[in-house]
Amino acid sequence: MCRLFGFRSAVPSRAHRSLVIAENALSEQARHHPDGWGLAYFHAGEAYVIKSERGAADSESFRRASERLSSQTMVVHVRRATVGELSPFNVHPFRHGRWVYAHNGTLFGFDRLRPRLHAELPESLRHLVLGTTDTETYFFWLLARVAERGVDPLGAAPVDEERLAAALLDAHADLRAHARAEGLETPVANYILTNGRVFVAQRFGRDLFLSTQKRMCPEADTCPSPDRVCLEPTRPADGRLNHALVASERIGSDDVWEAVPDGRLLVVGEDMRLRMIALPGGPHLAGDCPGCRAPDPYAARYAAV
Repeated sequence: MCRLFGFRSAVPSRAHRSLVIAENALSEQARHHPDGWGLAYFHAGEAYVIKSERGAADSESFRRASERLSSQTMVVHVRRATVGELSPFNVHPFRHGRWVYAHNGTLFGFDRLRPRLHAELPESLRHLVLGTTDTETYFFWLLARVAERGVDPLGAAPVDEERLAAALLDAHADLRAHARAEGLETPVANYILTNGRVFVAQRFGRDLFLSTQKRMCPEADTCPSPDRVCLEPTRPADGRLNHALVASERIGSDDVWEAVPDGRLLVVGEDMRLRMIALPGGPHLAGDCPGCRAPDPYAARYAAV
């Protein structure tokens, strides 16, 4: 399995604290996930991805990128390979147009599942799959599914969030059906998908944490946001946000972290409002994937802060 981190912010922000400085920063998590790292960011509406097949824990390039890059949307991934060899083609995040995607999970029995997914890919997308991971095929399969609902598979046109969410919910149900038809374990499918304006995160089978509120903010005196709802004790009932952080593990104590319920799709729209939608079929059942629900070693520590 791997580790995910991503954010969507109302103002350009850096992720250096979460990636390098904070307790349990992603670079520290990478000591146990050493098979490559990738960082996607958006500038002037376009998506850019930096990747390395080396580990992030002691990477000067990872540190330099986290220090210098500022964006309203980032997706960062550190890999521990399960499907696919060590190769730059297999490092997340994956990009197509303005869509960026990273996955923490496994499509079990992928050699048997791949033909079903490939058969549902148009040739225009199928030939773009360059690596051997389950994630890359899953990404392009999801893009094919959202395109069927009228969502731009390049992510350049305005996104109808209702259509996008409906397409992803249907795709999730079909992925589970494909696995059942092959007699396979239920896929583990935590992911982040974004075109820089709409930000989606799914929890299904692995821990996923969300932070929208802060205990303290080192940039509070210089933050240009006029309405700092992130410093209020709780998230406003209407879902308004200054930012949303999503991570596989809690990172640092400045941010207030909450566990995303299993079987949920999070959508942060262009209006910076959060919606949380239940996936069809409910949560990932504990018996579906032995070992998927490892105890969270940071739960007590952050609960006590």
